[in-house]
Amino acid sequence: MLAIVASTIFVSCKNDIDKVNLLTTRSNLPTFSVFGFETVYSDSGRIMIELKAKEMARYDGKNMKYDEYRYGLNVRFFDGYGSINATLRCSYARFLIEKELWEIKSDVEIDNISRNEKINTELLYWDMNKELIYSDKYVRITTEDEILTGDGFESNQDFSEWKILKPAGIISIKDE
Repeated sequence: MLAIVASTIFVSCKNDIDKVNLLTTRSNLPTFSVFGFETVYSDSGRIMIELKAKEMARYDGKNMKYDEYRYGLNVRFFDGYGSINATLRCSYARFLIEKELWEIKSDVEIDNISRNEKINTELLYWDMNKELIYSDKYVRITTEDEILTGDGFESNQDFSEWKILKPAGIISIKDE
């Protein structure tokens, strides 16, 4: 009887080595993580962009190197005089290191403080090389006197000039 119980235990505890290796591969784990992440980008000694996140995890995969912000990201954009002219908040972000391209998604909100405008979408991309922010998803832009909606959006990096690619809804036109 003891032999039957012992053989049953050994048979039922058998591990498939391929499954174990798949669960423990180092490519699924970050190279390092930073908690309470803060960094700034500057130009000629002037702070231009400030990033803050609860956690940043760096992944150095064979095909792609990226930073992941699983718990969201807060960004402040500064003008040349040190004043904040826009902010960006989201619930998730990923930065593709080699392309210098941000994928920002889930509850994305941009406040253009200098123009009193708010932009909401679920996904946008920020190309730091081109200083271009864009999306092909639904966007809602709230200005001082109207709410504009549509699909697709492009903006310069400081949000001072933007356009909706496929506007929808009622748009007011002022007579001059």
